[in-house]
Amino acid sequence: MRQPSNILCVLRLYLKFIKMKRILIILILTVVFAGAYAQQGGNVVPDNRLYSRFQAVTINNMVEKLPSEIVFWNWFADNGYVVKYASPEDAMSFPPLKFYDKDTKLAAEEEVAYDEATFNIMAYDFEILRDKSNAYRIGNTGYVVSILSDRELVINYNKHLSHE
Repeated sequence: MRQPSNILCVLRLYLKFIKMKRILIILILTVVFAGAYAQQGGNVVPDNRLYSRFQAVTINNMVEKLPSEIVFWNWFADNGYVVKYASPEDAMSFPPLKFYDKDTKLAAEEEVAYDEATFNIMAYDFEILRDKSNAYRIGNTGYVVSILSDRELVINYNKHLSHE
């Protein structure tokens, strides 16, 4: 009987390492989300801005079954985007920011004004891309809102959790 080659042995070890790495990542994420929930004392309160994006039934289900998701969306409502002034001409190269209809789950009419004090990102239709931010123009104001990429969100959210 022939012994397996060294390459085959190395490959088997590598595959075992990958499996262990996945399990470790899942365990770490579970601990992080459990820690976020525990830090909230088990009493997660949804930010009122979330009601612009989710129906009350959905929010209640998240509070009961996925409180870490409420914690994330509360954080996202303040930290998941950046608004910058570009100029009306430069901003025109981006698609318009549109309101989000939580009942139909579709984009509605375009936003035409920007007020920093009342701006609620959760009221708009946006897409979170995996590796790059996604920008939208706010009417003809010259302002552009940039939604952070999925990777940036994970990094920033984990930093936030480690500082709580």
